[in-house]
Amino acid sequence: MTDESKRPLSELHPGEPVRATITSHQPWGITAELRDYEPVGASLDTIRRSGEPGVRRLAQDLPPVGTTVELVVGRVSSWDYAPWIWVDLTSN
Repeated sequence: MTDESKRPLSELHPGEPVRATITSHQPWGITAELRDYEPVGASLDTIRRSGEPGVRRLAQDLPPVGTTVELVVGRVSSWDYAPWIWVDLTSN
């Protein structure tokens, strides 16, 4: 999929399922790239969201870097610096 055919960030809403490719493991969770959208910062904080059953299952066996998984948009936040938009992810 070329950048021109990626979905705009305005279509990201809480509860929206997204395909996310894991880009790194962090002490607090994972960072990811959203496959079908314009470039944006994205992460899943497995510590903060540890009470959610889907996140708890995911945290027990984190997918390897490079793996694409289906996650869910938890919150979309705008920032005053790059990457300007950050997507807080969660899991079902």
